[in-house]
Amino acid sequence: MGLNVQRKDSVKERSKQKSRAQLQAENEALQTKVNTLETQLEDTQMALCDVFEQVMEVMSNG
Repeated sequence: MGLNVQRKDSVKERSKQKSRAQLQAENEALQTKVNTLETQLEDTQMALCDVFEQVMEVMSNG
């Protein structure tokens, strides 16, 4: 009549955890992606401003 108790920090669970180096690499990749997306968003906003200005110019001349 023994109990089969698994520890919460079992070897299997610890092997699933990412190492500090893996987390750091993942973080750097995510930061790069965020910077790229921020630049793309700014470019899109500027393009929309250009389109708006062109539409306003056509509306005022037409």
